[in-house]
Amino acid sequence: MAMEKDELMLLGKMDGKLDSITAHLVRQDQRIDALDQRMEERHNAIDERLRVVEQKAAVAGAISGSAVSIGIALAIEGAKQWLSRGGTGQ
Repeated sequence: MAMEKDELMLLGKMDGKLDSITAHLVRQDQRIDALDQRMEERHNAIDERLRVVEQKAAVAGAISGSAVSIGIALAIEGAKQWLSRGGTGQ
């Protein structure tokens, strides 16, 4: 059962189209990989900037917390001194 010339031509066309599709998919995979790499680099850069902001916020929080605790301690001591002297009664 030999194949006809038309059938062989059709098989050749199909093989050529499959090769073209395969090449296109390879190019598309390369583009997706490049895009993935760029997105990963951007993500890492944003993450680094966020870490800097978080560190600055932690320092600011520690400083403000210390200032508030010192202020409250001074207010308590002032109230103790004021009450030990008799408050408003004398």
